[in-house]
Amino acid sequence: SDVYVLDNKLREDLERLKKIRAHRGLRHFWGVRVRGQHTKTTGRRGRTVGVSKKK
Repeated sequence: SDVYVLDNKLREDLERLKKIRAHRGLRHFWGVRVRGQHTKTTGRRGRTVGVSKKK
């Protein structure tokens, strides 16, 4: 029961951040890291696209 209440509060807080267009809310919306981590190389999802080799 307590876990459900906490989960609901977090969800509402994220919705509030998205609604007021806060940076944190937008990053949640985009699905990228929120807490200041580097995202250039880490946390990549999906298949990598290779470069075709010249003959």
